[in-house]
Amino acid sequence: MNVYDYLLDSKKIIPTAFNSKKICFLDIETTGLNRQYSSIYLIGLLYFNEDKKTWCLRQYFANHIKEEEELLKGFNLFIKKFNLIITYNGDNFDIPFINYRMKKYNINNNIARLESLDLYKKIKEESSFLNLNNYKLKSIEQFLGIHRKDEYSGKDCISFYYQYIKNGNKILKDRILKHNFDDLYYLGDIIRIFDHLNNIKSFTISINSKDKKVCIKDIVINGDIIKVFCHISNADKNVNIIYYDNGFNLDWKSDSIVIDLEAREGLVTPTRKALFIDKKNFPSKINGLKDLSDYMVPNNIILIKVGNKYIIENIKNLIKELIFYVI
Repeated sequence: MNVYDYLLDSKKIIPTAFNSKKICFLDIETTGLNRQYSSIYLIGLLYFNEDKKTWCLRQYFANHIKEEEELLKGFNLFIKKFNLIITYNGDNFDIPFINYRMKKYNINNNIARLESLDLYKKIKEESSFLNLNNYKLKSIEQFLGIHRKDEYSGKDCISFYYQYIKNGNKILKDRILKHNFDDLYYLGDIIRIFDHLNNIKSFTISINSKDKKVCIKDIVINGDIIKVFCHISNADKNVNIIYYDNGFNLDWKSDSIVIDLEAREGLVTPTRKALFIDKKNFPSKINGLKDLSDYMVPNNIILIKVGNKYIIENIKNLIKELIFYVI
């Protein structure tokens, strides 16, 4: 087995929510998809080295399938220094695969004790706010402006690995290591999508000459009622407003704002369903309500959701206008 360590000349920007965590990005390469009959031949880890004050990448490579146990034991010793593992679809693949292979060799599994963050799962949960057709790693990278040349797939690497076992061709080994290296290197940039999401769901308003950031935390749809949960920064802790009016309710306590909206369902095109509100159902004194989408709709209609995607600019403008109206 070989262990390869790299010091990276790169500044990965990790969202502040993870500042208190000892995080490690993880990606594995296996001889197949079935963890019962396939083996792990490469484990890659991306982490911040506090001593060297730089990002590092480590790879455990088994030169033969027989070295899988040695590979897992080396990885298991190293991983216990972290408390959060970050993967892409790792909750479905990487981590269950590692757990199964650890159990096979009766290794006291350290990864089972760690917190897991699966970026694929989290991004899918936020899919209604993102203009994405699919959630493949390559699509997410392109969405974030990450463009890389990836010549080989994980499936290609399986073929390369079996050839390498037979002939020891270093070129094949380097291809496999490079594929895993690149996947991990750019996985460290994918986490920026949380900052992007935060920007999508946030806006700034000025109240009493003070700027306050409003962030949409969740949207829940129940029949014809849309409930929008927001957090407002620099809030007056003594604020306690409960307001009922035509078309909406607003409950504002300290830094939490919850807005209930009456909505209707219809078709925005002959085939696309939409959720919308009718301005006629709202107080006439709210002058700033308007549809900001690219769809051609009547003047009294404001689209909230088309298909499975929120029209976020409409929602943010609606929240802003309702807050100003209430205060």
